[in-house]
Amino acid sequence: MPFAKRHLPGLSRRDLLRLGALAGSGMAGAALSAACASKNGQSETGGPKSPAPPEELGQFDPSLPSGPPTGLPRRAAWASTAAAEFFLALGAGVEAASRERGLQYLTAFSGDDPTKNLRQLETFLARGVGALAFQPLNAVIQRPILDAALRQGVCVQGIITQPSTLQVAANQYDIGFTQGKAAADFATARLQGNAKVHYFNLDSASPQLQLRHAGVLDGLRSAGSGLSVVSDVDAPDISTANGAAIMSTVIAEQPDIRIILGGDTLVVGAYRALDQSGKLADDMYFSGVDGDKEALALVKNDGPYRASIAFPWHLMGYGLGQFAADWIEGKQIPRVIVAKPIVLDSPGSVDTYIADNASPAAVFADRTRYERYLPLLGNVSYATREIVWHEEYVPR
Repeated sequence: MPFAKRHLPGLSRRDLLRLGALAGSGMAGAALSAACASKNGQSETGGPKSPAPPEELGQFDPSLPSGPPTGLPRRAAWASTAAAEFFLALGAGVEAASRERGLQYLTAFSGDDPTKNLRQLETFLARGVGALAFQPLNAVIQRPILDAALRQGVCVQGIITQPSTLQVAANQYDIGFTQGKAAADFATARLQGNAKVHYFNLDSASPQLQLRHAGVLDGLRSAGSGLSVVSDVDAPDISTANGAAIMSTVIAEQPDIRIILGGDTLVVGAYRALDQSGKLADDMYFSGVDGDKEALALVKNDGPYRASIAFPWHLMGYGLGQFAADWIEGKQIPRVIVAKPIVLDSPGSVDTYIADNASPAAVFADRTRYERYLPLLGNVSYATREIVWHEEYVPR
């Protein structure tokens, strides 16, 4: 599949988080952890041993025996690096579950400042917490305080990173393939399998996002040789304005483009630019990743913005809060929450997604319903707290 590639300058951490890419610096953190591990599996900073990740984790089994209450403080903390919409939704979920289970909820925003993030983590630990959720920012700075939390028996909940007791995991290749395959299916059904494609990539941000890029291209190839990627742009300024500016230039050079893919923010900008210039066509296909509100509104319009690949942030946070309480009470919790890409491609699917995120308690109470969004893998408890992730878990 031929494609032309353009490179733009580097990507800030804040913009990466705005994308909601989930992977963040997990790959770098995994490499650091491997370097810090000794032959006997004990980290140089004294953290718990890390067993080799299994080839495949079984389903979470909450019926396994519980231990006695841990005596840990009944507090759950969320150390967010930015006040982005989706991280606020995650925090709201943790807070709701904490309130229901009688936990005090603590949170802080570091503004993507690693030193400030470290101080906040230290403050949480000094105050006393039973569970601590965090996201990757600077592995070298974060690692010692996270190891200290693990030594104290705290349930460390890592968003695509480690060291952690419970890891939220995502397969970036699968996210990309899901997006590309949906576009390929549209092209086969509506465009006789022939179309020119534009893709907003984020290769400069992370090796994990390069995997997403590869997944998109492989998904597109499922339609055969009739799809041609004529524009493949590294777009580090993640804003609707930049999406609009890039699209205006690209469409002038390639007026026959019919498929536009990328993150929701950039793709919404591209959609707006073509709409305002009168170049939007009914046979076009737009799709993004993130589940941004603007994108979901466009999907509900049942027009050329066909799909958003979304993640249920509020449900995810609610699960983290529930598992924080379970851990403190000595109960079993999963080792992995899989952040599964959810294709929202109709008004009905958008309405269901919004309603489920607005009713986390009801969804969580029905495990089958919850795991449609967030599959749960493996088992760990305070009694087996030496089992810790020291590298990234990539779900199959």
